[in-house]
Amino acid sequence: MEEDDDNLIYLGIGPLAAVILGMALVPLRDLTTASNFTFVFLVLTIVVAELGGRWAAVATALCSALSLDFFLTRPYLRLTIEGKHDVIAFVGLAVCGLVAAVLGSKRGERIAARKDLELLHSALSQLDGAGPVEPRLTRVLNASRAALLVAADVVRDDRGQLEAASERAHARPVPAVILEPEILLSPGTAARDLPRRGLPLSTEGGRLPLVAGNRLVGWLDLWGTGAPASVSSRRTLSDVGRLMAVLLAQSRPGQTREAEISPGSNLVPTAR
Repeated sequence: MEEDDDNLIYLGIGPLAAVILGMALVPLRDLTTASNFTFVFLVLTIVVAELGGRWAAVATALCSALSLDFFLTRPYLRLTIEGKHDVIAFVGLAVCGLVAAVLGSKRGERIAARKDLELLHSALSQLDGAGPVEPRLTRVLNASRAALLVAADVVRDDRGQLEAASERAHARPVPAVILEPEILLSPGTAARDLPRRGLPLSTEGGRLPLVAGNRLVGWLDLWGTGAPASVSSRRTLSDVGRLMAVLLAQSRPGQTREAEISPGSNLVPTAR
């Protein structure tokens, strides 16, 4: 949510900065042609794309073109252009600014990738830890909430007993839907069916079987926030589930049950 707030802030700051920049360049407008000012506005658009994301950069690019027209091309202080070269500068700035906004912003992807790596590192570090399994699982669950689009998550053993829970997870009912591994989709839904931004993890919850050595060792119950979850985020959460399965298996050797595993089917544990 912090990232979304930052994007909204820059959605307002970027266009405002374009207007202020146009006003600041007014004393120089008689010293050079308007086309030379386009580079300054392009730099502004690229900076906003990096800090505020794609839509803030698009808004900045459009306002930059209007600011160039209004303050720096004749007739001044009017949204009309009398010179052919100024028209070319205006159109060029608008097009180049939009291209820079659309292609130059990968901030969201970098932030998501960093969060995924930090979460996996946090989960791996718990495998090397010592002591009771419950606080180690709790740390991983809370890290999942902080890094991914998860409202709450809990780990239960293979008999359904609560092992660990994140914040805001207590008193939630056991979800009815068993999720497919890998990308945490409901049975019958394929990855190709996901929209580009992804589908939200269900706010009603879903269950991911925790399997280690082809044995069911527990369940990861999780609830989404309602925000879209990308394929990458879903796979990261699935990988974290595998690490929690290993952690559970290490803590209770010889107490797991065999699991019959097949895509799209429920897990049927058999006493061992």
